[in-house]
Amino acid sequence: MKQRTQRAGQRAGRRQGGAALIEFALVFVLFFMVLYGAIAYGVMFAVRHSLTQAAAEGARAALQDVGDLADRMEHARLAASDAVDWLGSLAPVPQVTSSPCTATGYTCVEVSLSYDYASNPIIPPLPGMGIVLPATLAAQATVQLDAVD
Repeated sequence: MKQRTQRAGQRAGRRQGGAALIEFALVFVLFFMVLYGAIAYGVMFAVRHSLTQAAAEGARAALQDVGDLADRMEHARLAASDAVDWLGSLAPVPQVTSSPCTATGYTCVEVSLSYDYASNPIIPPLPGMGIVLPATLAAQATVQLDAVD
């Protein structure tokens, strides 16, 4: 009688093993998607932070007295470009513009960068992740220059 009970218990354990495998597969897929989403969002956030830092570096470089306005703008473009070099061939080209500042007689220099993240993702997105990740990442920084020759 005892042997019959043990055999029945072993058979029931084997049947439960299949259910546990299916449960694991379902939970693993969900866990993997959440983990992958967190990593993809973290990388996207790092790229966005890098663009913001590059724009700020470019704007700071425009404050250095390296010559006339055109020289300062080129210096700003090079500094911003150096800050996003880690993106390699995907690095955006900084746009540097100047215009008169509002309500002052000074000149404002704006450094802006834009990265098309939808076309050039650092980590390929999973299906459905395009809903939460932005298509374009952008950053800009503006500085006001004293009278420039």
